[in-house]
Amino acid sequence: MLPAAVILDFDGVVVDSLNLHLAAWHAAVEALFGVALNDQGSLAGHATRTIAHILCKRYGAPLLSSSLIAAKEDWIKNRFEQLPLLPGSADFLRALAKSGLPFGIASNSSGVFVRGALAFHGLNIPVVLTSSEVSRPKPAPDIFWECSNKLGVSPKDRSRILVFEDSLHGIRAAISAGMIPVGISSNQPPAKLLAAGAASVCTDLGEALSQDWIAGG
Repeated sequence: MLPAAVILDFDGVVVDSLNLHLAAWHAAVEALFGVALNDQGSLAGHATRTIAHILCKRYGAPLLSSSLIAAKEDWIKNRFEQLPLLPGSADFLRALAKSGLPFGIASNSSGVFVRGALAFHGLNIPVVLTSSEVSRPKPAPDIFWECSNKLGVSPKDRSRILVFEDSLHGIRAAISAGMIPVGISSNQPPAKLLAAGAASVCTDLGEALSQDWIAGG
């Protein structure tokens, strides 16, 4: 089956960003609240504004979410050199561009981060959507529906859209959106991604390219 379109998550699919995000949240919490950030692992996979809400509530200041996000983005925006591409990402994106398939990125990260990182790496993506541009982040399906609309895919063809995701939230969101999730096991073991509903699992986009997912699956 030739896909109608391809949608990629960003963190853990295109870039290896977990450690940089965690360091940024640590720096932001220290700057805003003067304390060290504990239990960082529980933050992985959540949308930027969700994490900010969790942390601000944890430290007794639920109204400071916007300030915490601003501090985090200010810290991270000058450190994109610490954000490596995952293996095969650049080749996969080049192959997508040559294929003629509509493709885009739908990420739970912020627009400032995703677009800044893409510009730093010189990656031109036709459609980029982030959690700041939809009312409900993943695991809600909204961001995938909006991305497919911007890619010009009819709702009746959403069942032929491939979604590459590394998080359980993302897999579930793709299923809710009526799309085909393919797991990338950069941050979760394959068994967990399959249990969440992934149609298949690849180590990275390089492996997905070698398996001809964008040439018919």
